[in-house]
Amino acid sequence: MTTPAPPAQQPAPQQQATLALAVAEALSAAVTVAGAMTVITPVLVQLGIKAKVAEAALGIVMGHPPEAAGFYGPATANVARINLIRRAMFVAASIFRLTGDDRLMEAGAGAGYWTRGVERERGFYGQQLVAGWNREKASAAVDSASMDHGRLLGWYSKRDRKTSPECRMAHGANFYADQMPSIGYPGMVHPNCRCEPGPPFPGARIIGPATVMARGRSVSDHRPQHHPARTGAGR
Repeated sequence: MTTPAPPAQQPAPQQQATLALAVAEALSAAVTVAGAMTVITPVLVQLGIKAKVAEAALGIVMGHPPEAAGFYGPATANVARINLIRRAMFVAASIFRLTGDDRLMEAGAGAGYWTRGVERERGFYGQQLVAGWNREKASAAVDSASMDHGRLLGWYSKRDRKTSPECRMAHGANFYADQMPSIGYPGMVHPNCRCEPGPPFPGARIIGPATVMARGRSVSDHRPQHHPARTGAGR
């Protein structure tokens, strides 16, 4: 009989934020799990989290690092920071979920329960990787368009029965390539987003920028490599 999945370990918001910030700093500076552990160990001790749990979560994420190369421009830089934050948030959440698995294993669920938990986290992170790649693709298209049209760009949506309300409302508006719009760049609003950047619409409204706060502290970002964007990169 298969043991049912446990409810996720529920940390206080402050605990999760503290751990995620420490992980972001570790991911931006370390290239190995051991190196990352030296950064986050003080927080783990403070929260009473086992080293083996954090090592498992870090191993999943650091086993698929972004390519450390140059940017096309500011849009890809913005998305690299977002992807770093998302990776850090995933590691923090994974640590708390795996902590729950570890406690159940110790309570008699068996070692196989821990193994299944790690595989579950690998599956979750696989989904996150796809989302991150889509964001990178969309941002590369924006930087490519800004080379042709300048910093101010227009938002072009495919308007049919499949168009989402957000994308429909954004069509015909403008945005700045170096200020990610509040709904994201064209092509990353939602899975299978078909929006594209293009020349600005004369006199059109400007979509306000998104804001990302990290408790008043900045973290450095990885720099994923991008191939030249093609026309129609947003799907």
